[in-house]
Amino acid sequence: MSSPGTRLCKACLTSYRRYASTRADSTLFKPPPPPPSTGHAHLTNRALIAVFGPDAARFLQGITANNIRSSQSAPVYSSAFLNAKGRVLYDVIIHPIERPVRYFSDPPAEQDQGPGFLIDVDRKEVEDLHSHLRRYRLRTKIKMRIINAGEADVWTTWGEQNNPDPGIDPAFETGFAKPHRIIKYPDPRLPSLGHRVISLDGDPPPPLCLHGPKVSPESYDIRRILHGIPQGGREIIPGEALPQESNLDYTSAIDFRKGCYIGQELTIRTHHTGIVRKRLLPVQLYSASEEHPPEKMEYDPDSTLAMAPVGQNIERVDTRGRSAGKWVAGVGNVGFALCRLETMTDVRLTPEGGGWSPGSQFKISRTLDSGGFRDEEGSDEGDLGVRVKAFVPEWHRGRVGVRDMLSQQE
Repeated sequence: MSSPGTRLCKACLTSYRRYASTRADSTLFKPPPPPPSTGHAHLTNRALIAVFGPDAARFLQGITANNIRSSQSAPVYSSAFLNAKGRVLYDVIIHPIERPVRYFSDPPAEQDQGPGFLIDVDRKEVEDLHSHLRRYRLRTKIKMRIINAGEADVWTTWGEQNNPDPGIDPAFETGFAKPHRIIKYPDPRLPSLGHRVISLDGDPPPPLCLHGPKVSPESYDIRRILHGIPQGGREIIPGEALPQESNLDYTSAIDFRKGCYIGQELTIRTHHTGIVRKRLLPVQLYSASEEHPPEKMEYDPDSTLAMAPVGQNIERVDTRGRSAGKWVAGVGNVGFALCRLETMTDVRLTPEGGGWSPGSQFKISRTLDSGGFRDEEGSDEGDLGVRVKAFVPEWHRGRVGVRDMLSQQE
């Protein structure tokens, strides 16, 4: 094992380096190039489920965390499906569309069709989500099916969003468009992330609605990580992650005024009475040989730092005690970690704070306890020689929360 501060040669790197997560099903992966400032990507790692019928809106309303309206003028929703304990199962984007009867070989009669929705979900989770929806279908008057690749596809584009595309009707930007059969809208999780584009007939979107060069979905994921938007089961671990700790309250995926949906009780109670002490934050890895942590988050596709297995503890370098966080997933030298905010960042949740200082440094330890966070005395044994710097995105700081209320009281 290399000593702290050293880097791995390329031959040794294959023993440690894995893409996004080091779960058992991970495969060796060459990190993608940095995303351009303007570009677009065909998100082949996303899949769609069509749901429509007279009860479609009511059906989704009862099992998702956001408020689903039946009107065709309803917005695009960022949302999530939770389990009964309030843990996240699937994070999704829900698109209201015109009746999607073309996706069904036996559509119901015209009077029984009702509104339609397309659910945008991680492709690795689409089968499980479809089974989850069928479990709660019961006698509701709806139809649903997984849309095959090529029938309808998900794209994204970014850069120049503030400049209207020439020659495109304004309806093209916000809703169902003809003749291209395209939906284009700002990403509901974070508008500065770019626009989502749904090609309803599977054809590539017309060039007028895309910006810059085409890049891979993996390159787009780097952009998403740098903006601090986790998604999918590798970053929001199904059945374990809490909505607020996954920032779903910050990405408008939860309507706290809504009642009667699966997982509501814990979610609402945490919102009104609890303090969210841990959150998924974008982090950068750097070598223990570097004297100071990085001041700005930068992606390095050529990084040879050892990528830690998912769930490894993050601890202070200079002191022992309970864990400061938990490594979740990454690419190259960037990724996500579940961080104790007052320990790893300058965010204050309580008047006394958590002891963070600008010079604080944190390491990834090999030791992992069953709960993901270790409260007993730690050990230097198993130090990977990798340091972790957590970054709080500016859009996080603009959210009103307990920290803001406390600062107003002081």
